[in-house]
Amino acid sequence: MQAIYCRRNNLGSLALRTALWSSWSHCGIVTPELTVIEASAFHGVVERPWADFIADVSRYALKPLWVPDEAAAIAFARAQVGKRYDWPGVIGIALRRDWQERDSWFCSELIEAAAVAGGRQRFVNNAWRVTPQHSWMVL
Repeated sequence: MQAIYCRRNNLGSLALRTALWSSWSHCGIVTPELTVIEASAFHGVVERPWADFIADVSRYALKPLWVPDEAAAIAFARAQVGKRYDWPGVIGIALRRDWQERDSWFCSELIEAAAVAGGRQRFVNNAWRVTPQHSWMVL
């Protein structure tokens, strides 16, 4: 599975990077068909063409994320399309909300849940938050 980590030249991206001590404010899953599945603040979980995703970012990096069953990981992520953005989770970064609740998603929560669905759990069960920076730092 391939993950993409990015930032934008806007106030929201700067605020997130500053609050999270992160180089990245957003992330998504790159599919074999060259689409990106992401949890977007204003649209919830969406899948869109690579070119559309890249047009919105000022800097990005691709990172391979090994999972035993990539097809299961991608299928899980696609099954989340249409779910809402996890605004309580963003606020919960400071309030210890469980990032594994499946009713809504923050971008890095979606990546890590897809990894679990693909057979690889990169964080301990009691991890209370997963930010783009946390996801980026794990091998």
